[in-house]
Amino acid sequence: MERFNRITLGILLTCSMPLYAQAQQTVDQEPEAQQQTKNNEEAASEKGLEVISVTATKRKTKLMETPVAISALSEEVLKQNGVNNIKDIAGLVPGLDISTATDQSAPVISMRGVRSTNITELGDPAVGVHLDGVYSPRMQGALALMYDVDRIEALRGPQGTLFGRNSTVGSINVISAKPEFGELFGSVSGELGRFNARNIEGFINIPVNSEFAIRISGKGLKRDSYLEGYYDPNQYDLRRLPDEVINAEVIAEDAYSGVGSTLTQRENWWIDGAGTDPERQRIRALTRADADDFYNNANEYSYRVSALWEPLDSNFSNHTIFQHYINNSGNNVDLVNCEKLAGRSTEYGGDCSTFLPSDNTYQAVVNVPGELNLDIMYLRNTLNYTFDNNMSLVWLLGYEDMERSSAQDSEVSLDPWDGATYFLDGTGAESYSTEIQLQSDDYGDLVWIAGLNYFHEQTTTYGYYDNPMDDKAFWDQPDRSTDAYALFGQATYNITPKLHLTLGYRFSDETKEDKGGRTYRCSNADGCAPGWLNRSTLNDLPVDYFEDPSIYASYFANDNKGSWTRNDFRVGLDYDLTDATMVYSYVASGFKAGGIGDVYEVVNDRTGETTRFETQFDPEEVLTWEVGAKSSLFDNSLNLQAVFFYTDYTDMQYASVGSIGNVERLSPVEGEDGSPILDENGDPILDYQNQPVIAYYTQNVPGSTIKGIEFEFDWKPYENGRLSGYVTWTDATVTEDWITKWDYDPEYLFNLSYEESVDPTNTVLTTNLKGNNLAMTPEYTANLSYTHTVNLGAYGYLHGWFNVSWKDESYSTIWNVDKHLDDMDFAIPDEAVAYMDDSRDAFAVLNASLKYEPQNQNWFAEIFINNATDEVVQYWNNTTKGFAKGSFGMPRYYGIRAGIKF
Repeated sequence: MERFNRITLGILLTCSMPLYAQAQQTVDQEPEAQQQTKNNEEAASEKGLEVISVTATKRKTKLMETPVAISALSEEVLKQNGVNNIKDIAGLVPGLDISTATDQSAPVISMRGVRSTNITELGDPAVGVHLDGVYSPRMQGALALMYDVDRIEALRGPQGTLFGRNSTVGSINVISAKPEFGELFGSVSGELGRFNARNIEGFINIPVNSEFAIRISGKGLKRDSYLEGYYDPNQYDLRRLPDEVINAEVIAEDAYSGVGSTLTQRENWWIDGAGTDPERQRIRALTRADADDFYNNANEYSYRVSALWEPLDSNFSNHTIFQHYINNSGNNVDLVNCEKLAGRSTEYGGDCSTFLPSDNTYQAVVNVPGELNLDIMYLRNTLNYTFDNNMSLVWLLGYEDMERSSAQDSEVSLDPWDGATYFLDGTGAESYSTEIQLQSDDYGDLVWIAGLNYFHEQTTTYGYYDNPMDDKAFWDQPDRSTDAYALFGQATYNITPKLHLTLGYRFSDETKEDKGGRTYRCSNADGCAPGWLNRSTLNDLPVDYFEDPSIYASYFANDNKGSWTRNDFRVGLDYDLTDATMVYSYVASGFKAGGIGDVYEVVNDRTGETTRFETQFDPEEVLTWEVGAKSSLFDNSLNLQAVFFYTDYTDMQYASVGSIGNVERLSPVEGEDGSPILDENGDPILDYQNQPVIAYYTQNVPGSTIKGIEFEFDWKPYENGRLSGYVTWTDATVTEDWITKWDYDPEYLFNLSYEESVDPTNTVLTTNLKGNNLAMTPEYTANLSYTHTVNLGAYGYLHGWFNVSWKDESYSTIWNVDKHLDDMDFAIPDEAVAYMDDSRDAFAVLNASLKYEPQNQNWFAEIFINNATDEVVQYWNNTTKGFAKGSFGMPRYYGIRAGIKF
């Protein structure tokens, strides 16, 4: 009821007070000079390109007159490319790459070689995402469905002066369509596609009177999973599987029979001695999963209510937006790159057909059904007030409330050691921000903006990692907060009519704090877990048994706090060579605050002593020099943008799972094959052993250098044709010594035990990553789109569109495995390393569509295909035990679209 009331309140706030405004009959006339300029632009756009306005400088400027590298994507371009959320724009912007971290169901945005690998509540993005100018802090919120969009602006380079925190290397602003006062109109469109996809969206614009209008829009998307999915009754934990899966056909009577297609069918060392009844000791067939609710499906919808109030007799306008997004899908899961493993001999682990049902990247074998429940509410408000002296005040308010829960299989049948991650109801984040700006008008020699910004976020994490055989860690983090203050200003002075100087400054103060957080511990040794090989006891427990922290044996506190301050600047010059050509250069800085990290207290099972580990990390900083040029040629039929940039990148934050220390634990003694040694009663022999303390923590990469060239073009060579795209070159390299422990699949590469592979004192794993390339940064990329319209006269129009996006080879992680074949003592030959390293081959993705519209253009029908060549593209790498796995783009997708305007 409380959440329902908040939704109702949001809608009422959107639509309330302005309804009482009285309409006037007279409309202010535009100054004659402004009207003439507008007429000239409209006339030019008929024979050339449309004039695009952007808000990159927090004021409205023309794209080709804004001295910063920026791409603007219209709704037409987004629909052509089948964009459903921010992840889908990756190929449309130079230097941009977006992947998905499956464990947090969140996008990871990389721009010009810079990204954030910590997408938990402890991390921040390196590319700020803004919705209608309001910062959206949690990356899960960026996955909200995209619809009824005016445009997307993607700024490249540090935006530390105007946008501040977490815009280290750029900013993405999604700007929704505003209500209009003119008339009642709207549209509805739908899509049917492969994998039983159904997509519907629409909007209606309602002019209540001449000074108040409402726009209501929404979108729904459902799609079956594109994976070949299976449920496995041979894994340790069966509590979430239905009876028909648990009692599937028997294919062998005992373990190690060599029967079956997966490791968990053939190599369950624990089955015979697991204390199970005879029925549970048998090896059973896999059961094919229903595609409608399996991992990587889609089941989401969103709606937006937008209200614009512009009183005719006043100097202000107010734009309020309420938006609600819900995602109830089967979550995402890591997949094995079967293309990369193809041809590997069984001596080094074999290909996918050796340990999976088929040789297909798009498949998953699990014992935990996927679940994702994501519910996000947004409330945004922008007030503009113009004083009599033409100085303006802009007041931005933003509120975002995210709730989520999820279940995800962790080892996806690739390891007999079972595991899963669960985030429970109560997990989420609530944030609000406010910013007040004072702006000069645009007509004097000095144009300036000054402002104050405040941001507050409180996150709550409530969930656990479950190793069914032993350890569980329950996270109860009720109050992790961030408070950030900023004072900023930026001004442009016309030194001459053609030469302009820009100066900017921002002071930032940020504090992060964890209050009352606890991590609860449960294991076989402390009596909380059922005990080694007590599989029957475990599977008799309720599904939610370990969701109660009161049953856990002990806990440790996570209270922690950190504060950082920062001064950022921008100095730029731009010069108008002609009315249609400008050159510019600037030097600018940006930063991302440090973090408090998790706190770990571990108990020595033998002595009972407690050791505390804290994992904090420093801020990361960038300093960028950029020089660029923009030109509109041939009566505005050709737009060209070119830029060279050089970035000094210090203390990059790199997050990963690793060991932060060691502690004695009572654990099974293992044999040479890695399985526990059993006594005469079939129980594992236990002894106190030095075990690693495993944590997800962030370290700082000392120094990197990034430089590149980006060239964009948009050309309308004739009335019915358009050619657009970009070409880039980027060199992103670690340039300072980074002595660290090798963490890219050390068990497989060095033939180590698990304990040896995570031991931070193991000198075999010591490495220097200086000279490595930064992740997800191809040296060359290119994108080309061509649209051609055939005028059929009275029969309407036929629009053909073709797009190809190409990316050079790159690395999916910072480890660059193939660069260390000589300096690291890998236990496998070089040719075997190539099957599982982090190199990513060059690839090209082809998209195309054919669209028909009648003469009045009030409806359309379209056929389309995305990823026509069925390219398998890996975006996120999480390799372990010789398996190259991670998240992947969709396979070939095609369908039809149709819509009507009214």
